[in-house]
Amino acid sequence: MSKISIIGAGSIGATTAFALLQKGVATEIILNDINQEKALGEVLDLIHGSSLCKPCKISLGTLEDTANSDIIIITAGLAQKPGETRLDLVDKNYNIFKNFIPTLANLSPNSILLVVSNPVDILAYMTYKLSGFPKNRVIGSGTVLDTARLRSLLGKYFEIDGRNVEGYVLGEHGDSEFVAWSELSIGNIPVKSFSEQFNIEWDKETENVIATDVKNAAYEVIN
Repeated sequence: MSKISIIGAGSIGATTAFALLQKGVATEIILNDINQEKALGEVLDLIHGSSLCKPCKISLGTLEDTANSDIIIITAGLAQKPGETRLDLVDKNYNIFKNFIPTLANLSPNSILLVVSNPVDILAYMTYKLSGFPKNRVIGSGTVLDTARLRSLLGKYFEIDGRNVEGYVLGEHGDSEFVAWSELSIGNIPVKSFSEQFNIEWDKETENVIATDVKNAAYEVIN
């Protein structure tokens, strides 16, 4: 048995619920949003497709309905607008988080809290403080998305499958993130050696362009 609650039924929350349903990793999914009408629409859509997946109870819920969740995924909060940075959302989203994090922690004292809302690193720390949970049970999505973007862009640049790119974007999920170029490889071949082997241009300027494209990808999506 695995009960997973999702707080926030926007694009990320709804897509997360869909992915969980497809993967068959939960026996129960609760979807909650301040706009319960919006959340209900997402729940109905998921229910209609659930007969094609592993058995899973999907329902619209209040905060109280999330009680005894194994995992709570938090995607709630205001999203970036064009021209805004993630850090511009700190105060707004903290004010939202402080209204429901303590309640979630009290209702599911043994759960894992997975924070996705931006700015994710700061909000994960705030969730840790507001919940009173040990640090190993409050997780931020961090630079997982940035790393996926890096692998995708490098796959396109080298005309290979991005899944063969081994490397990470580190630091903040935001404007100060950076690529650990010295640890990056294609398969088990360092990226510089790979580029030389196949006569593909690779220098500091190329690295800077790719790193900038990764960092600015969210702004492009938002625009």
